[in-house]
Amino acid sequence: MKTIKLFCTVITTIFLFFILLKSTSAQSSEEEITKEPYRSDAIISMIINYLPAGWTFTESNGFYIIQKTDSIWVLAENTLNAPAEKKEEKIKRIKANGIKTVAKILVRYEKKWDFIKIQEVSFNNMSVNNEITALESKYNIAKLKDTKLSSKSKIVYTPLNEDDVKRINDYYAEKKQLEDKLIKSPDFSSQQYSLFVISKTGIIDEDHSVFPDKASVECYTIMALMREVCGK
Repeated sequence: MKTIKLFCTVITTIFLFFILLKSTSAQSSEEEITKEPYRSDAIISMIINYLPAGWTFTESNGFYIIQKTDSIWVLAENTLNAPAEKKEEKIKRIKANGIKTVAKILVRYEKKWDFIKIQEVSFNNMSVNNEITALESKYNIAKLKDTKLSSKSKIVYTPLNEDDVKRINDYYAEKKQLEDKLIKSPDFSSQQYSLFVISKTGIIDEDHSVFPDKASVECYTIMALMREVCGK
């Protein structure tokens, strides 16, 4: 993972060099803007023009779809505890047990939020998250955390008796009620839009293996590019 992140940093630096050097060439023509109005946003236009080869950018019903044309295989697994194996064996296992799909970043967009709305949502979410954090102590389930099954993105609690089962179920029920109160804030902002990353398919992380891994590197590169050229 460190190697991938380092590679993405290098690629992003290269992108930014060309952006500074050839910023005028990254602007969309009047014909392109007429056909695809979102290109009138200079930041969106820049992202489109600096996508890796083989990637497309389209709009559909309030979503931007950034997608690789070639197929990939994605296998849902705990990569931190994946078996030690040769590269050829890993590829074979991913293709045999994974899902054939395409690498894709799905982004919802809406009119750009103003400062007041961002602060209101931030305050609401901070308050709700504090309540969620306190639930583990409220239901006394910290000692039931299963370190082998848990990951950074998901904590698993293993009950030892019926009382544990009830407390865990009550915990998840209240946690769900609180999570429903959370308001997703924009991941990025362009000149005209607030952007919300809804899903990323084709990224190697602690829960997914991908073949070919080039697709994952390109996904990380696109996300890094968006972070660099967009504001919050």
